[in-house]
Amino acid sequence: MIKKIAIEELQPGMEVVRLSSEVWEHLPFLYTEPGPITSDEQVDRIRSEGYLHAFIQTADAEPMEKKLDRLLTERLRTPPTKPRVPFDEEIRVAEVAYKNAIGQARRIIHDVKLGKKVDYEASVETVDNIVDSAVRNPDTLLCLSKLSNYDEYTYAHSINVSTIAVVFGEYLGMSRDELVQLGIAGMLHDLGKTAVPSRIINKRARLTTDEFDIIKRHPQYGHDILKRQEDIPAEILDAVRNHHEKYNGSGYPRQRTKDEIPPFARILSLADVYDALTSDRSYKEAILPNKALAIMYGMREQDFDPLEVQMFIKCLGIFPSGSLVKLNTGFYGLVYESNPSLPLMPKIKIILDEDLHPIPSELVDLAAEQALGKKNLEILECADPASYKLNIRTHLTRRN
Repeated sequence: MIKKIAIEELQPGMEVVRLSSEVWEHLPFLYTEPGPITSDEQVDRIRSEGYLHAFIQTADAEPMEKKLDRLLTERLRTPPTKPRVPFDEEIRVAEVAYKNAIGQARRIIHDVKLGKKVDYEASVETVDNIVDSAVRNPDTLLCLSKLSNYDEYTYAHSINVSTIAVVFGEYLGMSRDELVQLGIAGMLHDLGKTAVPSRIINKRARLTTDEFDIIKRHPQYGHDILKRQEDIPAEILDAVRNHHEKYNGSGYPRQRTKDEIPPFARILSLADVYDALTSDRSYKEAILPNKALAIMYGMREQDFDPLEVQMFIKCLGIFPSGSLVKLNTGFYGLVYESNPSLPLMPKIKIILDEDLHPIPSELVDLAAEQALGKKNLEILECADPASYKLNIRTHLTRRN
């Protein structure tokens, strides 16, 4: 992994990495001569010449491209088995983290529109809490990402992409530092839209070719806005610029193909499309989560790497957390926790009878029921809460 350090931390044995001019031209006190640091005298010379920072390759780092491929292969063979904090316990903590993240997204956009810098340290603190919750119980965040109001879509979409990406990264086994950077990249991925005229961003009708050409510039705009700051890591800049690139090279702004797209950007692309499909907008209704995943699977080898989208679906589950499902008994349940090993058998909370009347809730682990030989309870289909005018949020935190 590439890491920015102060010159005071530079030591013999470290290796300074080669950077493109896009990075160092805005950092006049950055030492940029690539190669190993071989002696204390070399460090003293660099310091005496007035340099303040350097980017180094950590000795035990594995290139992220290779690491993502390895994590995907390992996870394909072995689903995660880490214990989780109970949903009812974590949902309240996750709700606070999610609400605070929405506030941070609002502040970022407000500051950028005023020509101010992004508060990177505050963003790190915000995403730290998202990562903590994803590690304890990722399904809480997935539920919350489906409950945002379209009136605040601009902010909620950035946080949803951030949380979904972090959940997927945690599922794959990424390190905490990688999850934080991935989450910040998600939070900032659409920042370039602040440079696009609002009449285009808010247009409800189909965009003209010229308007869409302007929209397609927003990843580059976001990259250019952020690279003015010294504290934004290169991995985040690359993810922001490339999150609309596609596996087959038909994306934008630079028509990169799979091997040319940074791993963080590929993960953001999955999270971005999933949230866009499953979110209500003023001009379109949300698609049910299971149908959205089916659509995304159909986009393999075009928009997405086949293995990556397959593992994304495994992570979220056939019936993702927060989905309202109809059971073969006629009752309705809320999916609490997905089951990557048995995706048709998540944990559910039965909340409504066949007439949609609330009932004392019952938490059922469908996989455990099957293991005990009780096969009488099955999910028939996903249901749309909006069709029944249901407020799912109230059922998430209800104790009974």
